[in-house]
Amino acid sequence: MARILIVDDEPDMRLAVRNVLKLRGYEISEAGDGPSALAMVAESRPDLVLLDIRLPGMDGIEVLEGLKKIDGTLPVIMITGYGHIQSAVDVMKLGASEYLQKPFENAQLVETVKKFVQGGTPAVIRAVPPRSEAPVREKAPEPFRPLPAAEPVVAAPVEPVIVRPARRPVALTALAAILLFSGAMVYRQTKVSAAAYHKEYPGVAANISAMVWNDKQLVAGDWLTQAVYVYANGQDGLRLEQTFPLEKTHISGLALAGDTLYVADSWKKTVEARRLAPGLPLLKSFPMPGKVSALFYDGEYLWTCDSEGNAVLRLPDSELTPTVSFKLPEKPDQIYKTKKYLWAAVSSTGRLYRHNLDDTLSLDGVFTLKTSRPGNPLSAFAWRGSRLWLARDGLSVIYEAGAGELVKAE
Repeated sequence: MARILIVDDEPDMRLAVRNVLKLRGYEISEAGDGPSALAMVAESRPDLVLLDIRLPGMDGIEVLEGLKKIDGTLPVIMITGYGHIQSAVDVMKLGASEYLQKPFENAQLVETVKKFVQGGTPAVIRAVPPRSEAPVREKAPEPFRPLPAAEPVVAAPVEPVIVRPARRPVALTALAAILLFSGAMVYRQTKVSAAAYHKEYPGVAANISAMVWNDKQLVAGDWLTQAVYVYANGQDGLRLEQTFPLEKTHISGLALAGDTLYVADSWKKTVEARRLAPGLPLLKSFPMPGKVSALFYDGEYLWTCDSEGNAVLRLPDSELTPTVSFKLPEKPDQIYKTKKYLWAAVSSTGRLYRHNLDDTLSLDGVFTLKTSRPGNPLSAFAWRGSRLWLARDGLSVIYEAGAGELVKAE
């Protein structure tokens, strides 16, 4: 019989959860505070812990860290209130396996518990596709082949054309003015259309926590399946080319420097350097001082950002030597650098912050997303040219949008 520990300071809440799970045959134990929970887990390991984030004294996050020190493989389902932690990506970066947001239905509680313990025996942690989703047939892995860059087009020299001034009839001048005005309107409409561009690419991984472009290939990390996916972008949309399983790696950030893929794991507080080749062979693992939640390589420096908002520029050498550091007040879990700005995002709020590339990374603007998806928070983003690419946790869709998708926050 599977054993479940409920950690909550509200007796009524513990009673309600206990009654639901006992009827399903689970063995239940309870703790009303953090120290009691840690003592119980150390003495008698349960198969699963249901942990409320709001506890007196020692809060749920501190308890979670203590549980992971006792047993790093112990599944923990975090119970949150609305507005505390709304993103499964955020919870994963804290070390939890899953989350439930109050108020939740009994059926939702039971189905979530079944992901980790079922039939009295701990179940394998795995991603469960939606019922409406057809099973995906895995292809045999192919050798990784980056797409070649297009050959530059060299224009032939053009002989100068000398235009001699001539008197224009009034009618011709008027026609030219009309054509000029029409052209300006077409240009304006084109700019508006480009800003309002919006396209969806279904059939991708459902729990993307990081993504980065490699020429015409999109490299995405899924925190739940613990795998890296490589998609080719063509006229028919995004097509899965390769899948690289990374067992026991909770992917919180990706960065690509040539053929080296940097993978952040906030659980283990590491950044791994892997060869972008079949199997993603590990080159080196770098311990980090904090939980690295985001990565970006700008061609010269590897940017790392941890859960406390510490952004560090590191040389992509054998030690990832730190050079310059900044403190971002919003504590982002995603970053992306363009030519003019550093963009940072907080998944749980869906807000994107635009910073100037100056000595202090001064804040230039705060934005929200025009297209909302309640219940599916922003989980990854990237810029590619003038287009914004977005992923939302729990949805097997990637979105491509123009700059009009960003709305100035009030």
